[in-house]
Parts: sequence; structure tokens; C-alpha cells
Amino acid sequence: MPYRFKFDESVKAGFRRIVREQLEIAVAQLSSDPATDLAIHESRKALKRLRALIRCCAPALGTKAARQHNAAIRDIARRMSSRRDFDVAHQTLAQLEAHFGADAVPILQPLKAHLATRGANTSETLAIADRDEIVLMLQRQVKRLAKAQVKGRGYDHAIAGIEAHYRKGQNALKAALAQPTDDALHELRKSVQTHWRHMALLSRAWPDEFAARVTAARELSQLLGDDHDIAMLKAMAGGLKKAERAAIYSLCETRQAEIRAAYSSRARRLYAEPAPAFGRRMAAIWNAGRRIKPMDAGIDIQAASTAGPSAIVLDATSDEAPQLAAKTLATSVSQRRA
Repeated sequence: MPYRFKFDESVKAGFRRIVREQLEIAVAQLSSDPATDLAIHESRKALKRLRALIRCCAPALGTKAARQHNAAIRDIARRMSSRRDFDVAHQTLAQLEAHFGADAVPILQPLKAHLATRGANTSETLAIADRDEIVLMLQRQVKRLAKAQVKGRGYDHAIAGIEAHYRKGQNALKAALAQPTDDALHELRKSVQTHWRHMALLSRAWPDEFAARVTAARELSQLLGDDHDIAMLKAMAGGLKKAERAAIYSLCETRQAEIRAAYSSRARRLYAEPAPAFGRRMAAIWNAGRRIKPMDAGIDIQAASTAGPSAIVLDATSDEAPQLAAKTLATSVSQRRA
């Protein structure tokens, strides 16, 4: 089912339906034999969608309950992250070599050898015992969320949650612009990722409008994700010799400076609207969209990676860039970290 709210269901029904769909996806991926890197990655993406839903519905759930549910799912996802970190590190090394050319190869070689040694001691699949325990934890979380009290029938609470997180993203942008540290940009990236998932949830009301914001936020998230991957790579170089580490840091920071020069205009555009005005506009679009008899309103995120202004639907099983029917095609961002 598409990752979006429906006009003909209450926010409570929509919340519980999407919770069930996303947790079913996460469990199904982990239940594959073996639970490969790709399966784990897909499971973690489903949990990210679920956490975005909880943030959206926080006013309806209650702030304390939403934080508890969000923290529980975050902790489950972290148990699946170690192998993924190594995969991303190797991809980041390859990207740096491609970006800087042959001169970067000898500089990065000590880190590549270091990661090869550490990676050899990390299983490529999730241990059966760990997998079974994670699946059990997810199943328990399904039951907790199914019993969660969700206030109201209309979507005012959900849109209030989206507005609150949009404001959080604006504050994260201000902090990143004031002090562009690795942590500040990572916080901004997390807000941007949640924002585009929130736009997917509302997408039935006006597909073209929300497709534009989904695409813009995903492109920005990719830039910030590249910056974060480099920061993680620097941390992994901490055990190398001083001279080797210094050369790697210099190369990484040069690339980060290029990324940081490119992201700010995109982020300012995404968060240009004052939060109260943004919230009112989202509510107006949703309420007006309910009165329109759509041919097929909504966005499906397809496995393909095209983008352009047309009818779209966000699929519950995928975090790919919007698949747009007809019109101009554009190259999508990398999907390695959605």
C-alpha cells in the first residue's frame, strides 16, 4: 500500500494501517534467509518511515508516548547498523577516489586496508539469533502501537506535527549555518529526511505539489548524507598513524567544504516559508484536496528514479525518488542511504 494518508479514513485508522504495513515490511525483510545487507537496509528504511509517521502524529499520540515509541524503534534499528556502516564507508572511499582521481588512491590506501581488516571480522549477514530477537521486538512494538491512543478523527493533529517538525528543521538549518559542524549538519539531514516523508504522507491531496518538495528534500538529504558519510570515514581513521590520518582528514575536509558550499541554498529554499504559514498552507491543501474527485491522487515511490511534474504515488515498500508519469525525466540522486 502507498505510504500516505487516505481521505476516507480517520487519522487513527490511517496511523494504525501505516504502522502495520511498515512493520510487516521490516519483519518480512529480516525473515529472508539469509538476512543480507540489502534486506537489512530495506528493513531499516521501513523503520525510518515508521518513525516519521510517529513524529507526524505526535500531537495526536501525546508527546511522551510519541517519544517512547520513537526511541524504541530507533534502538531496534541501531542493532542492525554496524554492517551497514562498513558498506557505506567502502562506498565513500570509492567516491572520494573517483572525485579526486589517482592522487587520492595512496592517501586513502591505509584506511582502506584498515577497514578491510575490521570488515573481515564483521559478518555479512545478521546472525539468526539476533535476527529472531529483533523480529520479536518489532512484533511487540506492533502490539504497542496498535493499542496507542490517537486523538481526533480529522488531520489537524497530524498537520500540527508536520508543522512542528518543519520548524525543527528550520532551527537545525540556523544552527548548521551558524556553526557548520559534522553534528549540526547531521541533525539537519535527519530533519530533512523526516520532512520529505511527511510530504509523502500528505501527497494524496496534491501530487505535483508534494512531489516537488519530496524531490527537493531528497536531493538535499543526499548532499548532507555525503557529508555525514565523510565524517564517519574520518572517525574510522582515528586509529591510523598520525601522518596517514592527517592526509586523510585533509582530503575529507576538502570534499566536505565543497559539499557545504552547495547545500545551503537548497536548504534555505526548502525552509523559506515561515512555519505557521507553512502549516496553514498544508492544512488548506489537505482540506481542499478532500473535495476534489481525483483520477488517482497520490504519489508512489517506485524503484525507478525519474522526476518531473506529474501524477505520482509513494509506495509503502520503497524510498526511491518519485516516479512521475510522463513529462521531463531527470537523473535521481543515489539511493544507497534513503
